[in-house]
Amino acid sequence: MYDSQAVLIIADDAAFSRDLVSRWQVERTVPGFTVLSTELFPGAASGNFDLAIVGPVRTGRLTPVLKVLETGIHPVICVLESAHANQAQTVRTEHPRLLVMQQHETWLDSVMLLAVECLKRVELAARLRRAERAGVAGSRAAALGRYMLENQHDFSNLLTSVLGNSELLLTDSNVLPELARDQLETIHATALRMHQVMQRFSSLAIEMQMAEKQSQDETPKLSHLTTAAN
Repeated sequence: MYDSQAVLIIADDAAFSRDLVSRWQVERTVPGFTVLSTELFPGAASGNFDLAIVGPVRTGRLTPVLKVLETGIHPVICVLESAHANQAQTVRTEHPRLLVMQQHETWLDSVMLLAVECLKRVELAARLRRAERAGVAGSRAAALGRYMLENQHDFSNLLTSVLGNSELLLTDSNVLPELARDQLETIHATALRMHQVMQRFSSLAIEMQMAEKQSQDETPKLSHLTTAAN
């Protein structure tokens, strides 16, 4: 699921980052990791990642890091050392968007559970955005299709007129200059190709209508069978 996603880990404690990455490696799917200290983080704050996890950092650096992270749209997990109970409440109050937890005996498992759920939500949000874009594109295509259907008859009549007149002129093409005859043949061939395209369009429209009708006819039958089975 999230093997193509990216996790940013910010910590000045190398053991924290190492233990977290090692714990994640035993999972079935593993995201990509970027591990930074607070000294390197400001220059990479605008990187492309789906989840940020903040571990133990040097004194005075936690607040600046969190202020940068909370301006983004990605979820942020802040893992504080167990000895800093008062700090946890302060962070929750000052940064309500962040997910704050403290280290304990099984903190790695707790962080993993929370991180996996965060990545699931990120993936779901991405799917929803793709579905919305696909829906907009589908609406545009449907509008274009409706326009073509509504004007199909008039367009076919215009093509018939072009084909008929070009064929009539071609019967006397021997009296036309060579350049005019070539241009006339091009007009006739193009109109003929457009006519074939419109015929295929009409066939597709009929096939889709028949398939839709068949689906509508089968739905009551399936409902009846389900009711009878119950």
